[in-house]
Amino acid sequence: MTFNTFPKIIRLTPSGRGAVASILLYGSGALDILKRHWTGQELCVTDQPLFGRFRLEIIGQNEEVVVHVSNRNEIEIHSHGGEIVVSAIESTLIQDGANSVSWQDFFCNGKTQSESALRLLPFAPTEFTAQILLDQYNGALDREYAEIEKLENETLKQQRLNRLKENAKIGKHLVEPFRVVLAGASNAGKSSLFNSILGFQRSIVNVIAGTTRDVVSSQTALDGFPVTFYDTAGFRETQFDLERQGIERSRQSIANADLLVWVIDLTVPETEQPTIPDTENILICFNKIDLVSPNNSTPNDSIPCEQQTVSEKKFIVSATTGQGIETLLEQIIRRLVPNPPKPLEAVPL
Repeated sequence: MTFNTFPKIIRLTPSGRGAVASILLYGSGALDILKRHWTGQELCVTDQPLFGRFRLEIIGQNEEVVVHVSNRNEIEIHSHGGEIVVSAIESTLIQDGANSVSWQDFFCNGKTQSESALRLLPFAPTEFTAQILLDQYNGALDREYAEIEKLENETLKQQRLNRLKENAKIGKHLVEPFRVVLAGASNAGKSSLFNSILGFQRSIVNVIAGTTRDVVSSQTALDGFPVTFYDTAGFRETQFDLERQGIERSRQSIANADLLVWVIDLTVPETEQPTIPDTENILICFNKIDLVSPNNSTPNDSIPCEQQTVSEKKFIVSATTGQGIETLLEQIIRRLVPNPPKPLEAVPL
């Protein structure tokens, strides 16, 4: 028996605690291996489940299992979902010459779009991104390429190719969340805004500047796309080494962000604010509108307080009252995903 003909063990259910675990024993000699450790109903190829006991040689006990023998080389073993039991079954089969392989390696040996989609599908964090991956698994990209090749109009062909290029940016974030970093001066209300966006208190909030010393993150979803928000240490001059390290980590987070939300305290004069980073992927968020009188100009002269939305990049909010948060979130996801893919549309992975 060569290495390539060894039976394979593939876990069909995730690792961890569960009521039932399923293992696939696949390859030449699979039925013969199972028979060595089996007592119960006669093992034969059948559409019906077979009940019996599997001898766990590693721990010297019998485990009640249900098996389905599709053919002599393809057998499903269903057992108690505890990790100890599953590992003992695997170890016993390995002692008889089987090889343990991941379901990804077993089902997705190639590198086609369909196989890549199947590999990623279990890790899709939202129903929406899972549906996009299912569309790719079912051949959305292959169909799009075939239709593009048939086009004689070069302009239309280029438009379709440009759309694929646009969707490829989305394809990178069907499993891996977009990174949105909240940054700005100390005590600008970043942590309060962070908590308001998430809907629960993830970051510590205090009136004392410099409370946040490290990057705090939490994942959520906007319009079905996974997004991780990062609360960062505020920018200011400080003598504390720990706070300086936090500020340096803030700079690193900004460099790796898909979108930067720069938070400005409306109660602080513009001359006392740190310099806004010069980058295209930025939204300016003026916070603490609830502390500004509606009849007066704000200390920050760059924006009149009565305006709700100043421009495509500037927004007024109150992290305390929630004013403007929904509008800000709408613009965040529109910046990240300007034109979401439609059902059955091709999205390169």
